[in-house]
Amino acid sequence: MAGAARDLPVRAVVHMGFHKTGTTSAQAFLRANAKHLWPVMALGLRQQLEPVLFATRGFSTWRDPLSLEKIRRRFADYLAGLDLGRKRGLLVSCEELAGHMAGRSGLPSYGATPEIAQVLEACVVERFGADAELTFAFTTRAPGPWMRSAWAEHVKSSRMELDFDAFAEANPEAADFEAVLAATRAVVQAPVEAFRLEEISGAAFGPATPLLDLMRLPGSRRTRLQPPRHMNRRRDPETLDQLLTLNRSELDKEALKRAKDALLGR
Repeated sequence: MAGAARDLPVRAVVHMGFHKTGTTSAQAFLRANAKHLWPVMALGLRQQLEPVLFATRGFSTWRDPLSLEKIRRRFADYLAGLDLGRKRGLLVSCEELAGHMAGRSGLPSYGATPEIAQVLEACVVERFGADAELTFAFTTRAPGPWMRSAWAEHVKSSRMELDFDAFAEANPEAADFEAVLAATRAVVQAPVEAFRLEEISGAAFGPATPLLDLMRLPGSRRTRLQPPRHMNRRRDPETLDQLLTLNRSELDKEALKRAKDALLGR
């Protein structure tokens, strides 16, 4: 979609990972404040990116050229549908841009992330020009707490049958974020910035704070924003034990889902 002539190059921030690092809280904050952010930036969140996310999850599993091409086409289609006008920027945030969460069966790490980032960058440059001011943003977390949180999420959302110790032993590279960041920096031209959850969770706008900083959101507009809320808290140990027992049962897929929904009050 053709837009108005730009006064300045497009500023774009792509926050593409990682799971369990405050991403849900950041995205909930952005969604709640969309009306205040809209005049200065378009927001690309899960709802807008779902076709792209099908492809990124597929590529993280299969690492095949077809899935990579699907990412390119679908992200290009998403960008083509944007009209940023003369001054607006673009903030994209979804952890599944990095693929499935590491630690699931057959996916021991975020090794697919650099190739995905390379494709996303090419799409941004093709759509907005070589002068686009693109930054990749990642939120990270200390490996120990991340592994515990990731295991809990897998137990809740999949048929994970491993206890935590077995999970951690089977996936030693799952929380090696520094290696993924280094590999990403090696294949993209744009800056790759990383922010530790432990350092940003107490910031004015929680985990969304560094994203707004990268977008250079003016202070006058920040005063209109609603405060953040903590989202997606981990379940208590007793509930996790019950979920693990259900995962190890002989219930079929549908029966397992019903049992989990009942236990979690969904």
